[in-house]
Amino acid sequence: PRVLGQNKKFAKRHEGESCYIFGNGSSIKYYDLEKFNDRIGIGCNNLFFHKDFPSLDIRYYYTGHPFLYYPFWSNPYSNKFEKNVLGSLYRKKIILSQHVTYFMSLGDYISIRRPNIYYCHHFGQPFTGYSDTKIDGVFTAMESGLAGMLGMAIFMGFTDVTLVGCDYLCFPQGQGHFFETGVRPKTSWEKPISKKFLSDARKHLDLRVLTLDDSHRGHILPHISYEAFSGNEPLYRENDEL
Repeated sequence: PRVLGQNKKFAKRHEGESCYIFGNGSSIKYYDLEKFNDRIGIGCNNLFFHKDFPSLDIRYYYTGHPFLYYPFWSNPYSNKFEKNVLGSLYRKKIILSQHVTYFMSLGDYISIRRPNIYYCHHFGQPFTGYSDTKIDGVFTAMESGLAGMLGMAIFMGFTDVTLVGCDYLCFPQGQGHFFETGVRPKTSWEKPISKKFLSDARKHLDLRVLTLDDSHRGHILPHISYEAFSGNEPLYRENDEL
């Protein structure tokens, strides 16, 4: 479709460059985000609610949940059809962050349109590999925020990526999100998360995950601790400080 064809201009735009991909994990409570402004960032979901979001060089943002911006929605957490408060909050952040390019589901084409918004869709096709998924055509990497952001990075030509706040890729596995209250317990769940996406992404990217400290390791990916990366020890802040 013509709408998706507009995404072609992003192909290889950052060929050979490095970037950060940000999840929303609770480990972000321990990080100084100013340590991550030396490279382009790709964010997702609630990251723009962090008070230090402006200190990052977030150029691209992914919110792939379908029908996220309609006035009413079927809440995936409560399973109730209700007023879409979250979508309204996201909409306000998008308006305030006009320097960021947003990618979202084609299902929201009717609900929200702005010059800095682009759309993608999977057309019901299964993921077979990042060589076959394109944001200007059939984008099959919409299973999760991480899968989508990896697809964007590969399409844009990035070759070196550090994953930040993706705590479920670590062992012990971190739980919760930076915007939630309290310290969440770790788990020793051994089942790899997002294995098919990560394994295929490594064919295209030099990929690693940032861990809170040396007591954690990457579950599938190589890792680097926050202290080794930044030169500083992690420092916890509660969500009302973020």
